[in-house]
Formats: sequence, C-alpha cells, structure tokens
Amino acid sequence: MWLGKTLTADLEKRGIRLWVTALLTVRGQATTLFRLSQLLGRLSPGLGDAVKQWNHFLTGCDISWRARVAPGLKLYHPTGVVIGSWVSIDVNCQIQQGVTLGGSGFGISRGEPDPSPCIGRNVRIGSGAKAFGPIALGDNVIVGANSVVVRDVAPDTVIVGVPGRPLPAKAADVEDEL
Repeated sequence: MWLGKTLTADLEKRGIRLWVTALLTVRGQATTLFRLSQLLGRLSPGLGDAVKQWNHFLTGCDISWRARVAPGLKLYHPTGVVIGSWVSIDVNCQIQQGVTLGGSGFGISRGEPDPSPCIGRNVRIGSGAKAFGPIALGDNVIVGANSVVVRDVAPDTVIVGVPGRPLPAKAADVEDEL
C-alpha cells in the first residue's frame, strides 16, 4: 500500500493515468524504480542496490535507496540526478536534470554516515544545481540553475550563484511576477 500511495503523489499529473506516466515517461520510470528500490532495499540491501543500478542504467538517475524521500518527488528530466544515501527530502520537492545532493565524501572512507543536505517542503532545485554537506534548505526555497549550495538556506529564499547566495527581496519579487 505504501508504494501505491507514494507513487500516486510522485507521479500525479492532470488527466493522465498513473500507469501511463509510470511506464511511458523517463520521469515515471526513474521515480517508479527509485520507489521500488526503497521498498526492496528494506527487505534486502542487495535487491535495493540492484534496482538502483538498473535505474541508473535505464534512466541515468542515481538515487540511493537509503535516501529519505517523502511523497511528492518530481523528477523533471531525471538524467544526471544524483542523490546520496544520507540525504533527506521532505514533501513536494521538484528536481531538474543534473542535480547533485550529497555529503562531502569525507565520512565514507571511514564507514561513517556522510553528513548530507536536509531539504525542506516545496523546494524547487534548478538544473545543474549542487548542494553538499550537512546543510538545511528551508521550506519553499528555490535553488537557481547551476548554483552550488554549501550553507544553510532560510525558508522562502531564492538562491543563485557559486557559491549560492540569496537574491535580494526585490529581485525575488520580480521572479514571482514572471
């Protein structure tokens, strides 16, 4: 039952049946295989890893089955998306192609959890954006394309640039009008 409800939230689209989206779109295939890897990974880590690798081969999307991802994940053009094992993503997150979310990589060699981003509710992450390390992105954050986020981000903020910096309030208001 968990898989069906979660996939419905992930693949919800106006007027198109769930199974059509799941089978005929790369977005649907990537999301369905990720959720299947989560389910099977809880039963057997080897099965979870196998489905994750199949997802990577088939769609180019590399999401660890260990990542904590709430319902409502939207993967638009999922090729090149990489989400690490210790990442936490809250509900209704939209992720574009080429996004990387993960730890700094320093804990992995010692077998320790790798401190990774915690993504809030209703966050939109633009194509090519990166977020690394033990940071938090608050609710309703927008991360611009190709931005690199290495520090905490307050809720309701638009982040752009390398390193990621908040847009001034006036610039963010103009973006909302477009």
